[in-house]
Amino acid sequence: MRDDFESFVGVALRRVEKKDYSWFFTFGDRLAIGTESSWRLVTPDGVAVTSEDHEQKFGLPAPVDAAERVMARLASHRVQAVSLDATTGDMHVSFAESMYLHFIQMSCGYESWRATTPRGESICLGGGRISFFPVSQES
Repeated sequence: MRDDFESFVGVALRRVEKKDYSWFFTFGDRLAIGTESSWRLVTPDGVAVTSEDHEQKFGLPAPVDAAERVMARLASHRVQAVSLDATTGDMHVSFAESMYLHFIQMSCGYESWRATTPRGESICLGGGRISFFPVSQES
């Protein structure tokens, strides 16, 4: 069994935060994506910001706040679709105006992202395999 991620469709991104080496993208109650791996926000103009850009100065007056940049672009949009690359396990969370969050599997051995939905938790394992752990039906 695998999660189809339909729970994300129609929901807006509420919060993006970085804690230590982890990034958390919260969409709603029991609806989130967490990662210690690379991610990026892609727009029709190209790559708008990535996890690697966070706190880089790039000659700007202040360091880049990647979470702030994502929220500035996506806060008013709802998820249109979620898709997975069957070979790599990369996840695309699509929004209006041809924008998407791309969660990238960067390892043959380490876990990349994990998505929590009301149905359970999906984890992108090393090499791009996806494991799904359904919510327990026990009371």
